[in-house]
Amino acid sequence: MPVKRGLLILLLMFYLGLSQLQGQEYRVEFTEKPLNRALIELRQQYSLRFSFDDRNLSAYFISVSGTFSSVDKLLNALLAGLPLQWELMGNVYVIFQGAKGIQPSRFLIAGQVLEKGTGEPLAFSHIQIGDHSLVTDVKGSFSFVSDEDSVFSMKASHLGCFVVDTLLAPGSNHKIFLTPFSYDLPEVIVRDNIVARSVQVGERPGLISLNTYIADYLPGNGDNSVFNLLRLQPGVVAAGEQAGDLIIWGSYEGTSRVKFDGMTIWGLKNFNDNISAINPFMTKSVEVLKGGFDASFDDVAGGLVNIAGKTGKRQRAGFHFFINNETLNGMVETPLSEKSSLTLAYRQTYYDLFDAEDVDNSDLEYRIAVKPDYRFRDFNAKYASHQDDGSLFYISLLGGDDDFSYTAEQERQRNTIYQSTSEENHQIGGSVYWGKNRKNGDHFQIKGAWSGLFSTYGVERNISNNRFNRQFSGIDKNTETNVGEGNLKFDYGFQLLDNQRISFGLEGISNTLSIQEDSSNLTVLDSEYSAMRIAGFVKDKIPLLPRIVFQPGLRYNYSFYTSSGYPDPRLELIYESQGAFSASAAWGAYHQFIVKSSLYDETGNFRYVWTLADGEDIPVLEAQHWVMGASWKRNDFTANVDAFYKTVNGLTRYVRFNQSEESVYKGEGYSLGVDVFLKRDFNANTIWISYSLAQAKERFSYFVQDDYRRAPHDQRHELKIAGLMRFFKRFHFSAAYVYGSGFPLYANYLSEEYTEPDYSRLDVALFYRLMRGNVKAQAGISLLNALNHYNVKYISFEQIPLDQLYTAYIDAEAVTFTPLLFLKFEF
Repeated sequence: MPVKRGLLILLLMFYLGLSQLQGQEYRVEFTEKPLNRALIELRQQYSLRFSFDDRNLSAYFISVSGTFSSVDKLLNALLAGLPLQWELMGNVYVIFQGAKGIQPSRFLIAGQVLEKGTGEPLAFSHIQIGDHSLVTDVKGSFSFVSDEDSVFSMKASHLGCFVVDTLLAPGSNHKIFLTPFSYDLPEVIVRDNIVARSVQVGERPGLISLNTYIADYLPGNGDNSVFNLLRLQPGVVAAGEQAGDLIIWGSYEGTSRVKFDGMTIWGLKNFNDNISAINPFMTKSVEVLKGGFDASFDDVAGGLVNIAGKTGKRQRAGFHFFINNETLNGMVETPLSEKSSLTLAYRQTYYDLFDAEDVDNSDLEYRIAVKPDYRFRDFNAKYASHQDDGSLFYISLLGGDDDFSYTAEQERQRNTIYQSTSEENHQIGGSVYWGKNRKNGDHFQIKGAWSGLFSTYGVERNISNNRFNRQFSGIDKNTETNVGEGNLKFDYGFQLLDNQRISFGLEGISNTLSIQEDSSNLTVLDSEYSAMRIAGFVKDKIPLLPRIVFQPGLRYNYSFYTSSGYPDPRLELIYESQGAFSASAAWGAYHQFIVKSSLYDETGNFRYVWTLADGEDIPVLEAQHWVMGASWKRNDFTANVDAFYKTVNGLTRYVRFNQSEESVYKGEGYSLGVDVFLKRDFNANTIWISYSLAQAKERFSYFVQDDYRRAPHDQRHELKIAGLMRFFKRFHFSAAYVYGSGFPLYANYLSEEYTEPDYSRLDVALFYRLMRGNVKAQAGISLLNALNHYNVKYISFEQIPLDQLYTAYIDAEAVTFTPLLFLKFEF
């Protein structure tokens, strides 16, 4: 009996529950209520789950009254007469745009990825829609078209931000907000969420994506965060701490290009190795293309670094301040309207950073007295306007001064030797941008930019006879070099079905160069050059198989300066996997029209000078890139391998035997190698290791042996280790170690013998972060070259030949053991 009684009770409960379930009613009373608000009330009242575009549905006002026996009938009544549809996915009711009863032939999803809290567009963010991968443009925009899915499963990630995994209905104005990992949430604990950390590799051939969040925690973060982050990446040479350029995959100086908001940066670093030519307060995202890049990018034979600047706060004003024992830096962001803002930034050194100890004269019988003088300052201004449809307009301006000089005096038994050297670099530039996404998924952008570098270099050396009070002139030379580049570019992209995307563009480029050289008050060189060219490109992204994408492209330049055309075909093949493994390959031809020619002067110094290729005396550089890569990503572990082979023809080298005699030689070169990158993220910590095995060789007609020999920037091995840890919640510790096997230091331009000192540098830092209300503060210390290892710079020292036996070196850029105390706050 008890068993039967229990069964009867269970059956009764089941019957009552079923009756209650079948009798579930939904009572609504809406009068001219926005549809989005109506759905929110229903969700709260009946525990229903909806997914919809809040901005889109807020435009529809409904009047519905009655009782409905099912959710299906309720939704049909709410959406009656509206160009909307609904679909049940699992236990979520997804509402999306579309005429009821009419199945569209294609579904479009488009929108923007923005930073939560500031509304900053997150350029170069990664979007995963089903099996397809996308990368947002400089305004954070993306678009995708499909004829299969009416509801899209999308995953959005940006370096240093929490990943968003969501469902989206078709539409052209989605806003995806990503929360930075460093965003202070004192009362909210986010658990079991994924953070896209410091570096992304393997998405395309030779591509590295970086963020500026992670740079805030690296040693020396205040003034040189861009280079500090770049130098730790595989394939970007850190050893030698070159002063004005980046060596990317064996590229010669001047063959790689750094751009900030579309403006060419003619020198990434300045005389002081700890100060970058780009204010870190102004940077947002960094894209490094080491080689094999597609037809839409610039005409360079080496690599590219594209830096997207901040667009400023539009919700409220903000102020950023930084000070260490070298520079002051400040930035102000102020809204001008709900959709526009103005950003101003300024920094400068506030005392002389060099002293007599920067001269290596330990092996000399007679000491040298040196008086150096140095000043650096720069300024940025940017106006930006955002529209509701995702379009972006901005005007960006920059200017900077980097002046270094010294006087050296050595008193000997009979003579006193004097030398004074000065170099001044002034860079100015401006850019304008307008980009817009159309409702059908197409997009276009117009970009214009101009930047110039104005440099003067002077050296004067004379000898005074102490006994007879006579003075003898040695060298009296002044050189002024002005280089500029302007461009105006229009490109348009449209989306076809199956994620096929076609882009084309047209660009006009103007280069100017003037060189004036005086020797002993006599003009020995006075030349001005200007060159115009137009370039057009077309590229297509074709899905061959569900996970294989083929991207052919063609770039064509016509130079009015050389009266010749230069076609550059480029190909990419990418395996896009939803799993852990991905692979890519690329081949491309590249031409470069404004180049740096190497120069051996009469004092034995090796320098580079800008020249315009005329196709005769100065050839147009020709390069080819072969790139292959593979990547493995699982949970918080990333492994990536890139292999490359590059050739370059049309190198030019001046050899100056004395003040009146010089010869010009032409040459060629190649580089090859492999990069290995390993990264592990755990909790709030990250560590990565990169190793580069590379070779760069060259051949010039003046070589004694008609064969290739090591190029000045050739380095066989480079190992980098970086780690960041957080402990006690607000303390952050970071360390970076770089080892390089060294560059060949040739005795002179004819010698085949060289020395090869290695490079070793350990940097460490300890920071403390604090937040009080709207004020965020950070204080700490960085120890650069903490072990005080003596390192030889790559082409960064000035030689003073005193006689046949002795030479002094003015090592103006040496980073010895350097402690940097800093304080930074923002509100």
